[in-house]
Amino acid sequence: MKHFIVGPVEMYECTKNVLGKGYTYFRTEEYGNLVKNCLEKLSEYLGNSTPNSLIYLASSGTGAMEAVIDNCMTKSDKALVIKGGTFGKRFCELLNYYDIPFESIDLEWNETLTKEHFNKFENKGFNTLFVNIDETQTGQLYDINIISDFCKRNNMYLVVDAISSFLADEYDMDKYGIDATIISSQKGLCISAGMALISFSKRFLNKIYSNPLPRTKYFNFRDYLKEIERGQTPYTPPVTTMYELDAILNYIEQSGGKNKWIKNVADKCMYFRERATSLGFKIPQYPKSNTLTPVYFDDVDASEIVKILRDKYEIYVNPCGGNLANRLLRVSHIGNTTIEDIDDLLEKMSKIYTELKSRELIYDRK
Repeated sequence: MKHFIVGPVEMYECTKNVLGKGYTYFRTEEYGNLVKNCLEKLSEYLGNSTPNSLIYLASSGTGAMEAVIDNCMTKSDKALVIKGGTFGKRFCELLNYYDIPFESIDLEWNETLTKEHFNKFENKGFNTLFVNIDETQTGQLYDINIISDFCKRNNMYLVVDAISSFLADEYDMDKYGIDATIISSQKGLCISAGMALISFSKRFLNKIYSNPLPRTKYFNFRDYLKEIERGQTPYTPPVTTMYELDAILNYIEQSGGKNKWIKNVADKCMYFRERATSLGFKIPQYPKSNTLTPVYFDDVDASEIVKILRDKYEIYVNPCGGNLANRLLRVSHIGNTTIEDIDDLLEKMSKIYTELKSRELIYDRK
C-alpha cells in the first residue's frame, strides 16, 4: 500500500511506533521541555521571531481555523477571504457562523489570483484577510507577495492557512508580515493527524488580548498562551503526536534541514509533472504548490482512476469533490515516497487511462 494523498501522508520510519521507545507523563517538566524545543524549531521554520507565540491544539486544522476566528475576530471587524475552492469556502462558512462581516474574492477553480482581483477592495475598511495559501482542492499556490503588499497598503492583519503548503513551499512570517499561521500535523510534517498549531505575530497577540473572551472555553487562546510558556496546554494534549513531531523534526535536521527538505519535495514534484506531461496527462497551468499536482481529465472519469488505483494496485491518490469529482484527481508529493514510487504510480495511471479511454471509444462507436 502506498499513499500519494495530501494527508495523512506516507509516514517515515522514524515516526512509526514512537511510543515503543517509551514516554513520560505529559504534566512533567521533561515533557514540557520537549514541547518547547519542538515549538521553538517550528517557529524558526515558520520564520516567526516572536517568542512564546506558537500554540498547539488537540484538533483538526478546521478546528484551528474556527478557533482563530472565535478568538481574534469580532462583529466590529471586516474580513476579506480569498475563496478559490473548498477551504476558502470554509473560512467564509466560519466567519458567517460567528456573524463576522466579510466579503470574498471568488475565483473559478482554474483562475489564477492576480493583483487586479484586489483593486475593488482597496481602502474599503477591511482589517483582516484570510487565505488558504495553497488551496488544497485545486493545488493553486496564491502569490504571497501580492497578498502581503495588499495587506500592508491597507493596514490589514494577514491570517494564513498554510496547512497544505508548510514544509513544501518557501514560507516566512516576518518577511511577509503574516500575523497568524495555521498548520496541522498530517501534511508537510508527515505525522499522525490530530494536532493543529497556530503561530502569532506580536501585534496579533495584542489583538487577542484586547478582544472579548471567545465563545469557546476549550479553545480560549489566552489559556493556551499562558500554559505554553512552560510547554503545557490547559487540557490533555495529543501526546503521541507530539512525540512523533519531535522525531520528525530531528529527522529533518539530520537530513540537512528545512531548505533541503523543501527541495526534496520540490524535486519529486517537478519529476512527477515532467513525466506526467510527457505521458500526455493534462496539468492545469495556474501557479501550483509543491505539495500536490492536480491532473485533469476531459475524456475519462477521474474518479474511476482513483478507484482502480486503490482497489487493484493499493495506491491511494486524492479524488476531488463537487463539480470536479469526475475531472480532477490530485497526487501528493509530501511524505515518504520516492522517484521509483512515482514511476510505478505513473505506469499504473497510464495503463488505467488507456483502458478507460478504450472503453469510452467502444461506447462511442455503439
